[in-house]
Amino acid sequence: MPLDIGFLLPDGRYDLRLQFDGDGCYWFLHPWFTRVQRTTGSYVDLYGDADFHEANGLDALIGAMAEARAAAARRPTEWRVHTGTQLMPVRQELYATVERVEILRSIERFQALLEEAKVSRKTLAFRGD
Repeated sequence: MPLDIGFLLPDGRYDLRLQFDGDGCYWFLHPWFTRVQRTTGSYVDLYGDADFHEANGLDALIGAMAEARAAAARRPTEWRVHTGTQLMPVRQELYATVERVEILRSIERFQALLEEAKVSRKTLAFRGD
């Protein structure tokens, strides 16, 4: 269930640039995605679609990722991130171990796309599974 991230093209397709799987990286960023949703109405979701551009929440997403990067930089070398709750056959909380260096690398790649969207006035498209 990857989340595809790329630039919206004039014909409605998008130029895929980055993917987040439903793993620890996405779930580490999830609190910032929900904060952006509260202020913009657009949600970066593993299962849905969203578009961000200069008139629709791009600056909020840029600010949120700067905060997320700073938070990740303060974390230990490795930690566990809650990734969901299994309901059957027994209820169980699910976690993934993430590495600070990998989280920071993913955020930096994401921030580069955000900056490109801002400078070039492109729409950054998120396409969920």
